Amino acid sequence: MNKKTDVLIIGAGLSGLLAAAKAVESGKGVTVAAKGMGSLSLSSGCIDLWGYDIDDPQRVCQNPLAQIARLNEVNPEHPYTKVADVLEESLRYFQGLTERYGCPYRDNGGANWLLPTALGTFRPSFLAPPSMALRDLDKAKRIVIVGYEELKDFYPEVMASNLARNGNLPESVKLTVVKLRSAWKKLYATTLAHRLEQAEGIREAVEQIKAHIVDGTVVLFPPVLGERLDIDVTGQLAKALGAPVYEVANIPPALPGQRLQQLLLKHLRNAGVDVIIGCTFTGAKVEGNRCLQVTAEGAGKTFTFSAKTYILATGAFVGGGLDSRIGEAREVIFNLPVRTAEKWASGEFLSMNGHGFNRFGIAVNDRLQPLDREGRVCLENVRITGANLAGANGPIEKCGNGIAVASGYKAGKLAGEVAQ
Repeated sequence: MNKKTDVLIIGAGLSGLLAAAKAVESGKGVTVAAKGMGSLSLSSGCIDLWGYDIDDPQRVCQNPLAQIARLNEVNPEHPYTKVADVLEESLRYFQGLTERYGCPYRDNGGANWLLPTALGTFRPSFLAPPSMALRDLDKAKRIVIVGYEELKDFYPEVMASNLARNGNLPESVKLTVVKLRSAWKKLYATTLAHRLEQAEGIREAVEQIKAHIVDGTVVLFPPVLGERLDIDVTGQLAKALGAPVYEVANIPPALPGQRLQQLLLKHLRNAGVDVIIGCTFTGAKVEGNRCLQVTAEGAGKTFTFSAKTYILATGAFVGGGLDSRIGEAREVIFNLPVRTAEKWASGEFLSMNGHGFNRFGIAVNDRLQPLDREGRVCLENVRITGANLAGANGPIEKCGNGIAVASGYKAGKLAGEVAQ
């Protein structure tokens, strides 16, 4: 099978889906092809832009955009320096897109949100879905933390204990843990989300929580408040309880990330983007400094894709876009050079400086074209996005989804221009 398209996005994570959304606005044919659905469904669903202060990494960053503007001086190879011209534009685009589908991602007036987590800590994030955009938790009179006896991935007592110890909450705030019982013997996040989409699941929860609600109560749930975009579980619970209800960030699977993935896929279908899942890409045909086609296998068949522009959004090591052996890292489709570091890992597993391999990736120019070790463009019709980009220390800087949004948007915009 040979499929021809104007723009081919390889990878279906956040950067790939955003690239497709922007590219299709040019009126050209756009195809997304990937082995799987990327790691978006495993993420918190929030957009982390820049989490901690450059000069004091233990202090939460108060103005992420201002910090990012300094990267040209302190880390000129950081991916944000390649997308600085569209960063704020890409965030507005993302917010507009999510609002169109009834899940408007909210900012905190230019500052980071400090969102409560299942461990009773606070994580900085720049954009949050409405079910998580909780402001001024310290002004609550009572915080009700809801868990389920049958749900083994969330421990409300741990969250309450750490919030009381480290949450900087006034002594007047009362923390209450409510362990709900379900008719089911065992619950997972996805099964509980489906149950809460039913009237019976809502009623079951409300009956057990209602007695703990007083004026000034905020109710915190694990991130399980529905999987479908068209059912507002958070709103139904808040109305029935007469108190605001929010989800907290937790370990995967995280339903807010799955809902964001659904939203983007729905938009792409509505826009006429062809999405093909189940393709393992095996190589590329290159002539000079242009890619002519790429090859993939799936369902026992071999596919070739030909495009004017290719966007590589394969997610680095986690997504399988990069591979490594002892002393060597490689990009698996185009065999692009990977920028590494002399020291791959720190001696401390939880080092405050992260590990060298976090920064591994493909060096690019301002048009997101891959560069060789001498700084020359390798393939002029290929763009690189997301975690494939070299120079970021995502786990420490808390910038992964921000880079994905900005680079995906820019790659899609550039691809649409080239394809015209």
